[in-house]
Amino acid sequence: MHTGELARAAGVNIQTIRFYEREKMLPPPPRTASGYRAYGQRDLDRVLFIRRNQEIGFTLTEIRQLLDLHGALESMPRPLRRKPTQVKEIIALGRERLIQVSEKIRTLQAMKRELEFLVSHLEESVPITCPAAARDAKVATQQLSRQNVVRAAECPANPAAPRRK
Repeated sequence: MHTGELARAAGVNIQTIRFYEREKMLPPPPRTASGYRAYGQRDLDRVLFIRRNQEIGFTLTEIRQLLDLHGALESMPRPLRRKPTQVKEIIALGRERLIQVSEKIRTLQAMKRELEFLVSHLEESVPITCPAAARDAKVATQQLSRQNVVRAAECPANPAAPRRK
């Protein structure tokens, strides 16, 4: 397939294909007699691999490492008697990414809870105070009963309100 066909099949721009070639993430393809680049299924699989890994948060440097490690694994004689260093490196990279993804999930879940509270509060009543400030006040009251500490609740959505430091 030609560059445009590869780009369409992979769901990327033609310039993306050329960028991957320049960055040596995609090997230079053979040329047809008329000078067109001729890509195969293996090239499409590689572009899809790169794109999928970018979508889940891997950097181009990390994807390049994965591609290099995969290439090293492919060249090893079969059957493998023990896990080679390359497999251990892929595992370490994957574990590192899992930690980052888990942290993002925790952050997003906390944001979801706050948004759910805000929306339900606004839907269920005619607010006379900022829902976020009301929640802060509720938390402060609970803490006050435990710690005898007073906190002023400000509405974070009000740009005129003084900011806490």
